[in-house]
Amino acid sequence: MTRDTSPWRAFLLIFPLLALLPIGGLGAHALWSITNRLEAVERSERFAVDLQHEAVKTGLQAVATDLCVLAQQNELSQLLLKDQQQARLAMAAEYLALARNAGDYDQIRFLNERGQELVRVNDNRGSPSIVSTSALQDKSNRYYFSETLALKPGQIYVSPLDLNIEHGAIEKPFKPMIRVGTPVTDAEGQKRGIVLINVMAQRMLDQVKATGIVSVGQPMMLNNAGYWLVTPNPPPGWGFMFAERSDERMAVRYPQVWAHINQEAKGAIYVADGLFTFENYYPLAGLRGCFKRRDQQTETDSGMGYRWILVSHVPQALIKGWRHDALLQALIIGTLVLALLAIGTWAWLILAAERRRHRANLEALARFDHLTGLANRVTFEERLLQEAERAKRHARRFALLFLDLDGFKAINDHCGHKTGDQVLIDVAQVLRSNCRTSDLAARQGGDEFVVLLAEIDDLAAAQRVAEKLRVHIESLSWNEMRVGASIGLALWPDDTADPETLMRLADDAMYQAKREGKNRISLVCNV
Repeated sequence: MTRDTSPWRAFLLIFPLLALLPIGGLGAHALWSITNRLEAVERSERFAVDLQHEAVKTGLQAVATDLCVLAQQNELSQLLLKDQQQARLAMAAEYLALARNAGDYDQIRFLNERGQELVRVNDNRGSPSIVSTSALQDKSNRYYFSETLALKPGQIYVSPLDLNIEHGAIEKPFKPMIRVGTPVTDAEGQKRGIVLINVMAQRMLDQVKATGIVSVGQPMMLNNAGYWLVTPNPPPGWGFMFAERSDERMAVRYPQVWAHINQEAKGAIYVADGLFTFENYYPLAGLRGCFKRRDQQTETDSGMGYRWILVSHVPQALIKGWRHDALLQALIIGTLVLALLAIGTWAWLILAAERRRHRANLEALARFDHLTGLANRVTFEERLLQEAERAKRHARRFALLFLDLDGFKAINDHCGHKTGDQVLIDVAQVLRSNCRTSDLAARQGGDEFVVLLAEIDDLAAAQRVAEKLRVHIESLSWNEMRVGASIGLALWPDDTADPETLMRLADDAMYQAKREGKNRISLVCNV
């Protein structure tokens, strides 16, 4: 037995070249893996910082919206017209309801244009209450009063974020606080004071911390001076509030990162300590003020003023671990690929010829009827659409014949399926031998056939071809048994200019021929 050695020759030529791929792929895979991982991390870190931005912005906007509602209270308008105890009590009741529902409003106040508190509600650690008139204070010397009153109507004031101080000492446990205010004007447009909300900011800071679940980085938030407001531990936060922590800021711990943050609005930077992704967020920028549509900005949206820096930090140790894993994975994969490549190359060469043969068979099965060798339904429908386009361009006719054999079932029942198959084969041969090369005969299924007659001059010419086919089919014999052909004829574009409708009309005409006695030709006009 002679052995075909061509696969061996091909293997000796191909495999050494292919073997170079895993060898070079070890380094390439490692590089790709770490690069791909870092790109994915960069995207997730950017997303985490965007979430931090959204958490802070959404929290502040909710407060600003409440503030604007308070600034437009009917009760406040009544108070501005005539300062009466009834109006103050009505305002205080509204403030109390808001404090109970908000949950993180430490104080809600209205101060007149001289800085005197007229209405105030305190949270009292979750049990809001109205402050008595005797306990209301003069706040004219406080920075937040003067800065808020200096704004234009509708603008929003947001104070720096710091820790609450009670009786001259930092309150413990720490209570991060932001003051948000807006000026109030009367009907004549004169400033009559401010509405101010002291917001306990811990929930907002917790939301910033929570963004760490969507990334591998450590969430951070810093103030304008680079002190941590949200921090991994270490370093400790709120360093600006404690003299002994004055060096606990980014400019000291990560000077290169801090310099880059001060040069760019947002971005990312790799340093020896890892990847830092950041965004400078200005509390006043983008904050929608009162009396504004949603698509308008306040006049404070210049981006000037203090800022918060939102950061996510991926430590260098984590990045080094990824690199080590990538190298190890590449080594394992490369070794396995090299071994499998030899087996796969050989198998591929052996099976290549068989695949080519199988593909050719599949293509034939997909295009032609396996019994008769005629075109199948899919092939015929494609050709019909092409012929319709061609006939339309050149203003030509073509005809469609729909044939169904009469008496086929009797032969199939009496002589068996083998003889029935031979009937179909012989009929297909009649169609094939009596059609031009430009025509196309196909088997629709069962004992139904269709014939496309290209470039037919008129209906009479199509009828002649149909009659010729009918006569030839009628002349066939199997064990002294015969079949006839009921033929439906439709002409394009005389009967219709739609290919799908043309098929249906020819089919209907064929059934009309059967109803009229079978083994005859029926036209669309007779249906």
